[in-house]
Amino acid sequence: MVGTRLVQRLHEKSCSLVLVGRTPQRLQQKFPFAADCCSWEEFSAYSAEELSVIINMSGANVSDQPWSDAYKQVMTDSRLDTTHICVEACKQNPQIRLINASAVSAYGFYDHDHEAFSEADTDRRTGTCFLQELIDQWEQATEPAVEAGNRVALLRIGVVFDRNEGALPTMATPFPYFLGGKSGTGKQIMSWVSLRDLVAAIEFIFDRPDLNGPINIVSPGVCSNRVFAQSLGKALGRPSFVPAPAFLIKALMGQLGQELVLTGQRVSPSKLLEAGFIFQDQDIEQCLREIYRC
Repeated sequence: MVGTRLVQRLHEKSCSLVLVGRTPQRLQQKFPFAADCCSWEEFSAYSAEELSVIINMSGANVSDQPWSDAYKQVMTDSRLDTTHICVEACKQNPQIRLINASAVSAYGFYDHDHEAFSEADTDRRTGTCFLQELIDQWEQATEPAVEAGNRVALLRIGVVFDRNEGALPTMATPFPYFLGGKSGTGKQIMSWVSLRDLVAAIEFIFDRPDLNGPINIVSPGVCSNRVFAQSLGKALGRPSFVPAPAFLIKALMGQLGQELVLTGQRVSPSKLLEAGFIFQDQDIEQCLREIYRC
């Protein structure tokens, strides 16, 4: 979802692109303008001297299926293994800049509102959970590149909104049947970002070598789950008065529902705002209306 848009934007900037994935042939068919397409194994042997920036967005989708122990390992390995390969390339060439995906899960999970987390506030978090531990490992995997002198940006991304892909289509599923509403208490905070703002923010960071370390990519207009449900109902022309009880979400989704649906975190995009980045989508209701108007 993100990579496709980002590749197009970088191509428009006349960047020479090496695309890495599990199926290089499909990448070549989809992006015939790419300078090269290769597997992760092939990329691990790539000449680091030919690279200037690595943008790593790899990782199994955290909401694709229930979190069995086996799938937790898939989520972990898909992030750490690819990051280790990118870091090894960086260590061979200190001029390479690494832009590595991460997530707002770094700040922990809360079932209520709280003071917003900025990039410097990771130590203020409380409690622990699987995703938080996963993000910690993911970010720590980039540290050898920092120690080698490479510039590293960690993209702490919120819930990404797009009409056709990602979390939003699933969230919208009950509304056409007049079954939409808040999840649990509805007090949990959702730090979100539209797909167009996310891609624009990554491009902004790409163009600003001084922006490194953790960078929160979330709209300034974070909201509660209740407000999100109300706004989604308005965008779809449907009511939002049928709540999904917490016990039902836990029963159906297990730990996935507990961490991703019933809790959240209030996060501020402090670094981006201070650097002058302007979000196009800052109001949840207006953003959702725009998405479903397309």
